[in-house]
Amino acid sequence: MVQLHLITEYTGITTTITMKFTINKEELLDTLQKVNGPTTTKQNFPILNSVRICTEKNKLKFTTTDLDTTIIAFQEALILEEGSVAIPMKRILSIVRELPLKQITVETRKNILLIKCEKIEFKVNILNEDDFPKIEEEKKASLIKLNPEELEEMIKLTSFCVGQEETKYVLGGILFEVFENTLRMVSTDGRRMSFIERRLPATQPDIKKKISFILPIKAAAELYNLLKERREEIFLSIEENKVGFDFNDAVFFARPIEGEFPDYSQYIPKESKNKLVIGRQDLMHALKRSDLLSTPDYQGVKVNLKKENTVISKITPQLGEVKEEVFSKYDGQAIETGFNPQYLIDVLKNLEDEDVSFEFSGADKPAVLRKENYIYLVLPMNI
Repeated sequence: MVQLHLITEYTGITTTITMKFTINKEELLDTLQKVNGPTTTKQNFPILNSVRICTEKNKLKFTTTDLDTTIIAFQEALILEEGSVAIPMKRILSIVRELPLKQITVETRKNILLIKCEKIEFKVNILNEDDFPKIEEEKKASLIKLNPEELEEMIKLTSFCVGQEETKYVLGGILFEVFENTLRMVSTDGRRMSFIERRLPATQPDIKKKISFILPIKAAAELYNLLKERREEIFLSIEENKVGFDFNDAVFFARPIEGEFPDYSQYIPKESKNKLVIGRQDLMHALKRSDLLSTPDYQGVKVNLKKENTVISKITPQLGEVKEEVFSKYDGQAIETGFNPQYLIDVLKNLEDEDVSFEFSGADKPAVLRKENYIYLVLPMNI
């Protein structure tokens, strides 16, 4: 098929229009923000800080990538001329944000992107589209149905204890395991661990062969942003060196971390009889107040477990001390132990329960927060 081009007078020169579309400002802004993530990493290659926009029938296709993670989003628009363009993301996003809530017309003319909205007109230099990485899309094979609300919750309750040390590369992501009718996710930095599992949707056939991969934390954060306010089922696909999450209007895929994740099952202790039931908000605020006296050399807070209350205290030389009693119910032997307060605050602020329950097996043993299909454990500190 021969592609026709519109010939238009532009600053006195005959110019070929290779792409032209009209779209509502809110829809364009929403889609750009949806795919913005991969372009925010500092790159030595300008093309990786850009968004590729192309027409596909009556829709626009937006693609961004940092080579490890890729987001593709689709948005309906009035397509006046088919084509494609690569444009610096930061530039176009900042322009669209400042335009009024009206219709926007976008077209390319040679090396210029022309953006019009009412009496406003921007001309922005475009990049060489040939430099944009070739993206091989998913083959739609071996799709596994996932509940987006549950997946969002699972990422929320595991992402905060992913390891940050480069020497333990496999700990820099969240382990995904899919087997039979269950999805499990696990993360650890070596000092704490988060484990959560949820049933797959009832319409998903059982997975006969166990599937596992480690999703890098940056990719997990991008996926979490895409999951917000989603209600329809999404689909997970796994290939040799790529995992994909297929939404109705977007596709996200990432390169998993290579390596063997630690055998987490050996670290999950049996249920202890020493149980503390305490108000989540009360404990969190007491820990935050104690943490005000933390320094790099004195991070730990002392936790004294008693029958009717829990005493949170901290002494920092040359700085001061704090002590606070929090009402609680404790069934077990009196224990005095210590923890990095931030490790407890991290889990408490991501839960919504009014009360939480911790198990203790001794002053030198991990504290375990256990609720339905969720386990969080944290190692103690010497105070």
